[in-house]
Amino acid sequence: MGRARRRARARAIVAAFAIGACALVVLAGMFATVATSDGSRDGFTVTDDATTTTTTVDSRDVETRETAGVDVETNVDAVEGRSGDGSTTTRTTTLKDLLSRGGEDEGACTGAEARGKFYPASEALILEIEHRIKSRIGFGWARWGDAEMAASARDGSAMRLVARALVSKSATPNCVLNVGVHWLCNPGLRMQWNAAAEGIDQEDTASHSFFFLPMGDPADDDREKWRAKGIRGYVDVIKESERKIILLGPPHVAKLPFLSDATFIDASGSGGAGDHAADDVVAKLFEIGDAMKDPPIVIMAAGMAAKTAIVSGQDRINDRGWGFIDAGTTLDGYAGKHSRDYNDPKKYCEKTKSRARRPGDGIERWTAPGVCAGLGIV
Repeated sequence: MGRARRRARARAIVAAFAIGACALVVLAGMFATVATSDGSRDGFTVTDDATTTTTTVDSRDVETRETAGVDVETNVDAVEGRSGDGSTTTRTTTLKDLLSRGGEDEGACTGAEARGKFYPASEALILEIEHRIKSRIGFGWARWGDAEMAASARDGSAMRLVARALVSKSATPNCVLNVGVHWLCNPGLRMQWNAAAEGIDQEDTASHSFFFLPMGDPADDDREKWRAKGIRGYVDVIKESERKIILLGPPHVAKLPFLSDATFIDASGSGGAGDHAADDVVAKLFEIGDAMKDPPIVIMAAGMAAKTAIVSGQDRINDRGWGFIDAGTTLDGYAGKHSRDYNDPKKYCEKTKSRARRPGDGIERWTAPGVCAGLGIV
């Protein structure tokens, strides 16, 4: 597929997100034609019943935070625009170009049977995200797990279009789709992923075999490993760079001390795909952020609405320096919500108390008031 045609299709994909979920599903059949292996052209089969795109899956995240055994790139100075002395110049490469510079992920779950190109965990990419936070250069960090695979599997669904946009180099050049690739070893989930990716231009795809952007928090068992590699974690980088934060999520995350300066938007119930609940949340997000003099960092615990916001915000990412972080349920444990097997508030409190590196880095910084005391940990 020619570059001009690819870019034109990418612009159409992104533009569709400005008009809401119902019209998005209908318009998908009008512009989302794709190249097949024999060079012919296919389009989506679209239903005109937009209500069928609704799902009640809560997918604020769907994977553990373990990254043990992951090999990451270490040649950070090779990132275009950064010299060995730490100085920077204007970026002329995109995040997806940076991601795809190395060899493809040759893991058992991302082999020939999974459509699209996958690249292994990249330290250089994470460092570039932190640089962009400091330098006010736009980016998007999205995650895709089993719930998202299920939501995007149905032909004509809004989330299928989101998936296709997020894997595309041309549609979302400065966004990274982080895929929980171990799920692709599950035949059913791999079939759902492949259904969403059917007919895509393989050369226009790049997905990251990773999941959560390191936050720098004490419950992350890899925090010291990241520190040794120069990765501070986005919470400290945002604070030190004096960035404005907009926080999307359920009310309990608004109580977190390390996000106390954030502008909060209640995104409760907006995690479903195509249910219109996300439309008002995203519209409010853009209204608030556009009124800020400094481009915001948007931290989202908002399920599939987070992915919609990232795709909808391409002009803000590419031209205006906004940053989007799909944090999922990594915040819940600190707020006293045991929403996943890995974010047990008691374990979070124990790790936060024992791993404090300096005054102000303990329970009082990371956990919502009363959470640890209520568990007998002070």
